[in-house]
Amino acid sequence: MRALRTRLLFALAAVVFVAWSSWFAIQYLDMTARQGSDTDAMLRNIAEQILQSLPEDMVTAGRQQRQFTLGGEAPPPGGKFDALGFQVWERGTQRRLMSSRAAPTHAMVPRFIDGFGETTISGVPWRVYAVSDARGRIQVQTGTPRSTVHAKVMRWLGASLGTALMLLLGIGIAIWLVIHWSLRPVLQVSEALATRGPLDLASLPERELPDEFMPLVRSFNHLMARLTKSLQHEREFVSEAAHELRTPLAALLAQAQVLQHAGGREEARVALEHLITGIERASRLAQQLLDAARVEAGGSAARAANVDLAMVVGMVADEFELVALRSDQSIEVEAGHAPVYGDIDDLGILVRNLLDNALRHGGPGTRVWLKTGVEGEGRARMATLVVADDGPGIPDGEHQQVFERFYRAGDGHRALGSGMGLSLVERVVNSHGGRLRCGVGLDGGGFGIEIWLPAPRAIPEPAAPGKA
Repeated sequence: MRALRTRLLFALAAVVFVAWSSWFAIQYLDMTARQGSDTDAMLRNIAEQILQSLPEDMVTAGRQQRQFTLGGEAPPPGGKFDALGFQVWERGTQRRLMSSRAAPTHAMVPRFIDGFGETTISGVPWRVYAVSDARGRIQVQTGTPRSTVHAKVMRWLGASLGTALMLLLGIGIAIWLVIHWSLRPVLQVSEALATRGPLDLASLPERELPDEFMPLVRSFNHLMARLTKSLQHEREFVSEAAHELRTPLAALLAQAQVLQHAGGREEARVALEHLITGIERASRLAQQLLDAARVEAGGSAARAANVDLAMVVGMVADEFELVALRSDQSIEVEAGHAPVYGDIDDLGILVRNLLDNALRHGGPGTRVWLKTGVEGEGRARMATLVVADDGPGIPDGEHQQVFERFYRAGDGHRALGSGMGLSLVERVVNSHGGRLRCGVGLDGGGFGIEIWLPAPRAIPEPAAPGKA
């Protein structure tokens, strides 16, 4: 019963069977009542015809008790009137004047009362009728066994059942063929999917499909389109990541070879510093690639919860405090309550990349300012995050390009970053349904970025603001 056409066949067959059974039951009751009525009408009509056909001197003529006989062979039994019996009685003396071959020897209506009645003759129920002449001298009694009426109904029932079963069988075969024909396009789609290659994400054909399957196929095609786009992004990402990893790995190998063949301590120290820098850059690139893979994989909606963005900013600022001190840089946090419904890990990736980008490209002595808060009311309520620095900044013409993956702004910054940070920031913002804008930073210079994220309807309790 798991097959759709089997379910449809059984469901339609059940509906037809119930409808036919109801109709047949009504017909059976009507037929039984009608057959009984027809039998009564026949008995009455025959009795009256016999009475009206008798001569006036029937009482005298009937004393002879002589009857005519048929010439030749008698007709075979089984006719419509073979079981019908009639009798003619003289009411005064209760003397039988004449009777049919099928009639019993005693009176079918012993009390000689006119009208219909029921009696038992030799253990067999009979339906009888009696009628007398106007002077009450002669009474004609007619009757037939109840079994003959029942036999007629059963013959009709057998014929009707046989015909109905043949019709039901024909209807079942027709329904099966119609269902098979209707589902043939679906079977063709299924066969086409079964023969596809593992990476064949082409849309399914929508022509000639039943209307009931169109939403399913269209949703499947939309899913295939999204998967194709996602797979294309993954291919591009893998290709670009492989290209980006090749450069730092080659630099690491070169510095290791220099260190291996260093002629003095100073040369070895310089080579070791370059090696450490290359390892840090490769490690950071690998971490960003892992973060990018995590964000691209999605699932942030399933992990979402009410988060105070101020708490995330405070934690990340504490992580970067020692890094900033090494380069005589400072981090200032103005942590206002900023509730967000999102994935705390993704939000951490967002803040971490913004702060790392500002410190890495700002140079020694850079001041980085982070501020969180809330704007708007009701459904328009948004949590805000501002990250600004007073570093060298980014040319105005490259503000939109910095969000492209592996893009590095300006020739002077190529050796400093991987081009992944702001790309990750944009993806996290988009996954949370927010928006961002970049421009100048502190004191009319540097670089700044402002982010808006939808606040949850259920606002969590404000966290204590921190400052690093």
